[in-house]
Amino acid sequence: MKFSRFICIWLCFSLLISILSGCTSRNPDINNFDNTGFFANLKGDATSPIGEKVACYGERIYYLSSELGTQGIYSMNQQGEDIVLEIPVEDIRSINVRDDGIYYAGFTGIEENDSGPFRQFRLLIRKNDRTDIADFLRDVGYPIPNTKFDSNVLDFYISDNGVVVICFAEVNHHMQAQLREVVSFRNGRVLKMPDYKGEKFNPSINYTGFNQSRVEIGQLDGLYFLPYYFSEPDYKGEFLSLCLSVIDLTAKDHVVKMLSDWLGYNDDSADYLRWFCRGNSDEFILASVHGLEKYDLATNTVSDIVTFDQPENVYFQIDCGDNFLVFTELLRKTYDLDYRYSNILKQTRALAESLYRIDPETGAKQLLLTLEYNNAFLYADANTAVTGGGKIISIYDISGDKAELLRTISIEHNIVDRANKVDTAGGWLFLYRFNEQTQRDELIEKVFIGS
Repeated sequence: MKFSRFICIWLCFSLLISILSGCTSRNPDINNFDNTGFFANLKGDATSPIGEKVACYGERIYYLSSELGTQGIYSMNQQGEDIVLEIPVEDIRSINVRDDGIYYAGFTGIEENDSGPFRQFRLLIRKNDRTDIADFLRDVGYPIPNTKFDSNVLDFYISDNGVVVICFAEVNHHMQAQLREVVSFRNGRVLKMPDYKGEKFNPSINYTGFNQSRVEIGQLDGLYFLPYYFSEPDYKGEFLSLCLSVIDLTAKDHVVKMLSDWLGYNDDSADYLRWFCRGNSDEFILASVHGLEKYDLATNTVSDIVTFDQPENVYFQIDCGDNFLVFTELLRKTYDLDYRYSNILKQTRALAESLYRIDPETGAKQLLLTLEYNNAFLYADANTAVTGGGKIISIYDISGDKAELLRTISIEHNIVDRANKVDTAGGWLFLYRFNEQTQRDELIEKVFIGS
């Protein structure tokens, strides 16, 4: 007991000295937003023009590669032929191929902040009638010069109404915490909180952390956001903190764009956030690590559709019209164990993954498929699920009550690895690996998974 008390006093004294001397710990690892664990960019639309590394537009697929000798964005036809280098770039975090050109969060160099060097990405644009590359943030003059802001783009969304939504990867150096700050732009101007319409605020459940027990929805030209600032009248800034997604009710099929990879842990005492699944003028269906909820705008009430028990975490869902495909991870029994094994020991976070079909009207939950440790879901739509483990890709028919294995594909590399990422488009699967020497994601497998 005396020894423990001595340690506590010593730690408090050391912390006080650090604070008084103005010292902060320099931890370059806090700048790592890209190489923190295996990631599969799940999407229910194989022809989506939006992706992390890969997108589909018209009859062509756009993807990050170096197969012709230069790292950059390439395109090919859906047979995997007629390969063309479109834009030389070392790495990308997000891509959207639109009618007027290619928009992408592209690597622009190594910068440095108070925690050390970091890889900076900017929102870059190549219009169809131009050969030069435009830098969106530079052109709109954001942020103000000499502002202590990394301007490091993690993700973005562009609406047909001309609103540009950017999710920035930022770092709180004093707290050694990673942040995701969402900022919107319209007509070349950064938008601040008074520009948004606070649509609804539901404080009906006791507030215990972040916004898990209240719903605050902000609206901007048909785009809806879920941060927790809209009930704070004194806040006049531009940052929408803790905003995981944006839903565009003006777009075809009401596009939902996931902006962040920070979800939390399914624990009654832990903080967690909501994100959009579906919406209209009357109601929204929301998701969190706990399950799916329905938010009725007329009555300003939230009701459960389906819930999952700790430590099973919801991490994604796909809207299939009359049902949702819901993906879960079985994590370790407590948040501390989860953090220790995944963040400190660098082990795969999920002990298992499961896929359910959920009826949003009745809440009926049907288990379709469960994967073992170091296996993951790579793609799914209403009828098909693609999984990976070891060097095997498995393709399942999920149109019935249970998943039925259709075929397997052997590849040359392990799929689930902390340095790996997967994206899909047009019936093709792309496996990337982060190269420590070149400091970029590199394509290591390109596999046809269509029929």
